[in-house]
Amino acid sequence: MAHSITGARFAHADGYTAVAFGRSGEFICTGGSDSLVRVFQASRAERDQEAITLEQHTDNVLSLAASQSKVVSGDEEGMVYSFDVGEGAGGRLAVDAAGTVLRAALPARDISISSSERQVAIATDDDKIAVVSLLDMAPLHMLEGHRGSVNSVSYSPDSAFLASTGCNGSVRVWDMRESEPACVSVTHKMAYVCEPGRSQSQSKARWSPDGRFVAVPCGDHAVRLLERGSWTVAAELGGKHAKMITHVAWSANSKYLASVGLDCQVVVWDVAARAAILSHTSAEPLCQVDWNPQANMLAFTDCAGALYVWDDVIPIEKGHAAPHKTAKPAPHAKPRAAELASELFDDSAAVDNGGDGEGGDGMDVDGSDAGGDGDGDDDGADDLGEALDDFVVDDDDGGYAERPAAPQWIPGGGPQTRAFQPGATPWSNGRRYMAFNMVGSVALIAQDATHNSVEIEFYDKSLYRDLHFSDTFKFALAALSDAGCLFATTTKELANDQALRSGPDADEPSVVSYRSFASWAANSDWIFKLPPKEHPRCIAASSHGAAVVTSLGMLRLLTCGGVQRHIESLPNRAVTCVARADLLLLVFEALGSARSTAGARAIEYEHVLMTMDGQTRIAAGACPVSPSAELVWAGFSEEGHPATYDSKGILRVLHRYWTARDAAWVPVLDTLRLSRERNRREYFWPVALSARQFIVAGCRDKMRHPPFPRPILDELDLDIPLLATDTHVGQQEAKCLAMRLFCEQEHAEAARTGGDHAAAQARDDLEQDKLLLRLIQLACKADKMQRAVDLAHMIKLERSLDAAVKIAVHQKLTALAERIMRIRDSRSAEDDSEADAGSELESEDEAAHVVAPDAHRPRRNRNRPPTVTYGRGPGSGAADDAGEGPDAESTSPPAPGGMVATAAAAAAAASGEDRLVSRPPRPPVAPKPFNPFGVAAPSTSMEIHRSDSFFNAADQIGSESSAAASPAPAKRLSSSGDAASAPRKQPKTGPARDRAQAKMSAFVFKKPSAPPAAASGDDDAANGSVNGDGANSDDDAVGA
Repeated sequence: MAHSITGARFAHADGYTAVAFGRSGEFICTGGSDSLVRVFQASRAERDQEAITLEQHTDNVLSLAASQSKVVSGDEEGMVYSFDVGEGAGGRLAVDAAGTVLRAALPARDISISSSERQVAIATDDDKIAVVSLLDMAPLHMLEGHRGSVNSVSYSPDSAFLASTGCNGSVRVWDMRESEPACVSVTHKMAYVCEPGRSQSQSKARWSPDGRFVAVPCGDHAVRLLERGSWTVAAELGGKHAKMITHVAWSANSKYLASVGLDCQVVVWDVAARAAILSHTSAEPLCQVDWNPQANMLAFTDCAGALYVWDDVIPIEKGHAAPHKTAKPAPHAKPRAAELASELFDDSAAVDNGGDGEGGDGMDVDGSDAGGDGDGDDDGADDLGEALDDFVVDDDDGGYAERPAAPQWIPGGGPQTRAFQPGATPWSNGRRYMAFNMVGSVALIAQDATHNSVEIEFYDKSLYRDLHFSDTFKFALAALSDAGCLFATTTKELANDQALRSGPDADEPSVVSYRSFASWAANSDWIFKLPPKEHPRCIAASSHGAAVVTSLGMLRLLTCGGVQRHIESLPNRAVTCVARADLLLLVFEALGSARSTAGARAIEYEHVLMTMDGQTRIAAGACPVSPSAELVWAGFSEEGHPATYDSKGILRVLHRYWTARDAAWVPVLDTLRLSRERNRREYFWPVALSARQFIVAGCRDKMRHPPFPRPILDELDLDIPLLATDTHVGQQEAKCLAMRLFCEQEHAEAARTGGDHAAAQARDDLEQDKLLLRLIQLACKADKMQRAVDLAHMIKLERSLDAAVKIAVHQKLTALAERIMRIRDSRSAEDDSEADAGSELESEDEAAHVVAPDAHRPRRNRNRPPTVTYGRGPGSGAADDAGEGPDAESTSPPAPGGMVATAAAAAAAASGEDRLVSRPPRPPVAPKPFNPFGVAAPSTSMEIHRSDSFFNAADQIGSESSAAASPAPAKRLSSSGDAASAPRKQPKTGPARDRAQAKMSAFVFKKPSAPPAAASGDDDAANGSVNGDGANSDDDAVGA
């Protein structure tokens, strides 16, 4: 059927005129400069009937929005009214006033109703967007961020996002799923730049019904499609309009887009083909346009107040698909439970399913329509959705059959899982961060279709100098470490960034390139091409190498020099990866994850912690996030803790991962609670983590990403979310727990890597005990003795327990002091028992290397240590064995240098046995005469005191030798050490010579040669020291 356009129906006076279809397609509402809102029947048969006129407004009506059962309108005075649409008497359309939604100080330029009809967003001439509840007309949110008047607002079909444009040309996207909506994307000077105050010179942006794109009229008279998620331009429709485009509207199936402008043209675009298929020129500049959601019908208005209706817009007979969803009966419909199960577990379902059956995409943005016969009846998912809508029959007039279909849950955890790089941001004004950490930042700057520019800016300028180079590969991923930077190209689907590649370039092999920062090694950079159809999902780099996780489920590990040292297969659902030193953290989306078409999420994650060489799995298991949250960052703390951060603002660390059975994710900070305590609306972009602080980049104006140039970083003190943290005791407990966590991590990491951590551990134990003592003091003041005892059990140092006793005594808590003393005594006893056990183990270890004494010895002497003799001959040794002789009860330690001959060795030599003789066992604990050099007892009777030194003993030997040549009888040293009973030393002349000779005589054990003739005063002393008797006293000395 040929298309036709009705004649002008002047619904309002000259001026700006708004138009909107109800979602049921039954009525058209208009608003004009005569302060009236009119509601017309949409069908051809009833279109010419008298319209319903609403006269609540007192000024020009500038904005309209219609849903299934509501109409909301705003005027130039800032008054916004709500109307209920229903069925009146005789089945006719009825519209009733529902109340005042908002009283703004400035004109209301645009209105958008959420899909649930519970909220409405209103754009006014100030820089704020008001979000109001349609249930009780209460204000919900005030979105701040635009710098100037706001032209348009538009909810996504699932109400998860809200798009808005400003007079300065900026386009903002707001995440409405959070309790406090925040801006997730800003694109500056994309839309028309205009002066506020005149609706006719302003443009409106609109979401597509499938939720994939936002259509934005741009300053070059073209319409650009902003893709959801990446928030980058995915397609451009241009070349038809000669003047400003004022309004756009989508068909119900998102296949077509209609645009009107000041050049009096209505243009219909085929989005998949990116071409205009129809156009119509009017007599007056056009204001707004809208599609009928249930029919092949278009309505538009002009500046003269006229309404036009275009019937049969799309020429279906020429092979074009219908602009709306057509329902077909399902002759063999499955039960509802079976259909829902097939939808839930259908692997072909798309993550962002907007209702079309072509893989959930609805259209191919790259230019090919995946439809079949061209009549629009090939949309299998559309048919299924309509069958589900018709399945429930409203046989009791409950009205529930008219409700929108329930959101569909799409299973996750498959290859369609979207991966991300920690520290990466989307495009903003032709720039984006590819990596952002404490080493520095990697920024990508768009240049032209052939290349981009990469800037690497470091924080420590003394170690590195900033780098800038041209990127002809158009890298999409980057990982920055202190040793180098890893880059990779990938497809736009994996990178979630439509601006990375376009057209045939998406089929090119992906590239992985490493740029080394080592100045001493030349040619350290390397580059690899991946096999066809294998593209990087996420990458990581550290001082120990690089890791690449690909779309084929491959993990490729390389060294910093480019050596490929490991490859393995992984589940093809990796979300991100990050590396530090020799550790690599991999995060996967669990198979139980799911997302709904309404924006709800039930996502679960898993983690694997391994070494960078791929040889050791350290820990693996679940990686928890907050309910309905997603993972937005992963990294390592400075001490080596693996850490994650989710969209609900919870920071977690993996503690005790070195013992896999005890590993646990511990929350250490809640940034949303911190924002509430500060009474601010702020978002923190994670950068790094230390033992006491979370390093973030604060985002202004509700931005979700750091701006350019690189901002100053903020430091947030860690605050473990314990109970009662608003009290001093709760704060001290959180501080103590945080210190224990990170101290244990530091010591375990030092032990794992072989570092010395004894001094640091002692210091940390002391710091932890100080915090515990403060808590004990607070408990004593509050008379909570059981709490104080529990804290005393946590103390590590014994002197800290003594301090705890003093605190209890000072507070006059005797019973508590006794309890703490018991803890101290029991811990001391445990330490003593452990020390004894250690010494026994050491003795057993030594005894295992000692050969037992010779079995030829008598049984009663077998356990005695072997006796060592010096200068007493064979007979003295035998006498000792028999328990006789002067030294039968004493033994001497072995002489140094290995010159000791044990009795066991002598017996073995006598019997001719070839046995291994080891060192003798330890001597008994009983005190023995002090004899450090193993000096043999002289033939003459002499005792050496424990306090005497070897040199005094040598002097004594020389004195006795001199006394033997004189008439005075020799005397022994008293065992009691009495100086009066000891023989008096002879006065020596030439003491150096005589003393040296005496020492050599005792130590070398050979007869000293006669000294040269001395002076006349020394002749007697010299002769006395080397007489015949003295020489004979050394003849029996032998060395072992």
